[in-house]
Amino acid sequence: AWQMEPLAIATLASLTPADVELRFYDDRLETIPFDEPTDLVAISVETFTALRAYGIARQFRARGVPVVLGGYHVTLLPEEAQTEADAIVVGEAEPVWLQVVEDARQGDLQPAYHGGSGASLCGLQPRREIFSGKDYLKITLVESTRGCTHRCEFCSISAYHGGTHRSRPAR
Repeated sequence: AWQMEPLAIATLASLTPADVELRFYDDRLETIPFDEPTDLVAISVETFTALRAYGIARQFRARGVPVVLGGYHVTLLPEEAQTEADAIVVGEAEPVWLQVVEDARQGDLQPAYHGGSGASLCGLQPRREIFSGKDYLKITLVESTRGCTHRCEFCSISAYHGGTHRSRPAR
């Protein structure tokens, strides 16, 4: 297997209230059970996965399941992503994730949530147990920084962060 654990999803899982039943499926490794009963689907979208992510979103929406899309691609092209989702998260999800979950519980998802950038990286402890039983590379990822000091024209990370870079304390 060549896939690495999607750390952003494990971070959001850690911010999800304990009374919310959470299931994680990785389309690269397993078949998504589209007909499994679910109340909400969240998909992180990168530019190279956008078409597949939109296809997955359509499958769930056709079954009446609300879909939230987020990630770099959604942040950079929110109008495009909005056509494929019930709600989108623009910017970093950490500051708004609890609101998304609570709004979903109330059946009142907003069309867009704006998390901005600059969320504190302190104290984030990804829920790595969501990766249990999946065939990922046998390495453990750690997020120590976000952003990049370079301003490469072709890079979505640079476009999103605007050449800024921040780190978290090493502990």
